[in-house]
Amino acid sequence: MANQRRDKSTNENCHWQTAIGASLLNPSLKETDLRGAYLRGAYLRKAELRKLNLREVCLSFADLIEANLSETCLTLANLSEACLNLSNLRKAVLNQANLFKANLVGADLTQADLRRANLCKANLVGASLEEANLRGANLCGTDLSSSDLRGVNLQNAIYNLATRCPEGFDLAKAGAYLIGPNMLLPQINLSGIDLSGTDLRGTDLRRANLRETNLSNVNLVAANLSGVNLSGANLTGADLREVIWKKAVYNLQTRFSEDFNPIKLGAYLIVPNVSLAGINLSDVDLSGADLRDADLSLANLTGVEMRSVDLCRANLRKTRLETAKLQDADLKAVDLTKANLKQANLSNADLREANLTKANLQGANLTGADLRGADLTGACLNQANLSNVDLRNVDLTRADLQGANLSGTDFCQVDCTGVILDRGSPIAIPHPDKEFAGHHLSKQ
Repeated sequence: MANQRRDKSTNENCHWQTAIGASLLNPSLKETDLRGAYLRGAYLRKAELRKLNLREVCLSFADLIEANLSETCLTLANLSEACLNLSNLRKAVLNQANLFKANLVGADLTQADLRRANLCKANLVGASLEEANLRGANLCGTDLSSSDLRGVNLQNAIYNLATRCPEGFDLAKAGAYLIGPNMLLPQINLSGIDLSGTDLRGTDLRRANLRETNLSNVNLVAANLSGVNLSGANLTGADLREVIWKKAVYNLQTRFSEDFNPIKLGAYLIVPNVSLAGINLSDVDLSGADLRDADLSLANLTGVEMRSVDLCRANLRKTRLETAKLQDADLKAVDLTKANLKQANLSNADLREANLTKANLQGANLTGADLRGADLTGACLNQANLSNVDLRNVDLTRADLQGANLSGTDFCQVDCTGVILDRGSPIAIPHPDKEFAGHHLSKQ
């Protein structure tokens, strides 16, 4: 059976090579879907491949000199050590493509999408990268001599001391990061970047965002990874001797070498239903984490980055969340009883049915948040921003709204019994139907 599968795979690969070779003469292959084709070492010099779907195709060591790949989809394609000299890649999509040691001398990459592409040690001498998007690309050891970099996007791209640029061009000023051994890179955002094989010995990466980053075979000896977010990262084959792991976080999608256990070294596994009561994860990046039904009661999450986190039904009783960034977070039915959310950012968060009894929300930003059905009995909302908040069926009994921004907020169907406003006077609201107009509040 295994031999049959190999024979079938070989036949399919031959079919793809024959089909693409025929495309030089057969215009009917325009916009053909060739996803996942295996074309390692294929001879495609001057081939007409415009607008083809070559997503995840293997073209390593292929001869693509003067090939027309304009507007072609090469997302996640393997073009390592391929020869693309003088090729036409205008507006090509090379998102997360592997171009390690690829030759692109004189290639036209105008307006090409090279986000998070691996261009490590690639030769781009004289290439046109005008208005190309290289956000998050790996340019370590890349030769960009005499290339056209007008209007190029290099935000969060990385380079090292071996990277060569046109005279007078400053990669750092263009938004790229210089990386290498023993460097100070705290809080750097390297999410999703291919760093495979790089040397980061002794590098300070405290609180860095390394979500879904490829760190395979990276030298991280004595690196500081405290507070780092490694969710979905690949660390297989990495040298992790003497690494500092304090408060580093990872999830089930994070890949380590066999038998490596980061928990024993101070890291934390972030998964639904996890029990982390009383834990100190202050200033850690937990953005996008799945913490449904987790127990984080009494935890210290001060200053934590938690954008788009899923905390549905989580236990956050008496948890410290001062200055936490919870924009767009899913907080449905969460228990935040007596939690400290002073100056936290909860803009556009989903807080439906949340329990915020006696929570401290002083100075918190709740702009655009959905609080339908939430319990804010006795909560402190002093100086909080509640503009355009949905408060239908919310219980604000004895809540402190002194100095709060209530513009655009509808108080219909809200229990405002004993609410405290700017003059410090409680207001008694008869509420047989629990309806109260917001403009009445401002007059108290």
